[in-house]
Amino acid sequence: MTFPYLRSTILPLTVGCIAGAVVIAGLTAGYYSWQLFAAAIGIGVVIGVPFGLWSVRRMRATPPLPRPESPTMDPDSAARAVNPRRPEPYPAAADQGQADALK
Repeated sequence: MTFPYLRSTILPLTVGCIAGAVVIAGLTAGYYSWQLFAAAIGIGVVIGVPFGLWSVRRMRATPPLPRPESPTMDPDSAARAVNPRRPEPYPAAADQGQADALK
């Protein structure tokens, strides 16, 4: 079994973010005792661990985004490498030349 790198990264981040938000809210409300920090740790663990596990499962279930094509697969890349200021035409828009059809 491999080490769960994603889970071991996401869980402390979610717990820390939620606990930090609780600390900021408590300090803003005027609470300056150690009980605020203890409550923030407890709330961070109780809310952050399930949320972190949920987000890790969701990340693993989502298929990765497709990578863009490599510039080496572009047939005009060699010409652009020789002359970078060579004008490249944009492809025609889907509705270009059909202005009469839209009226």
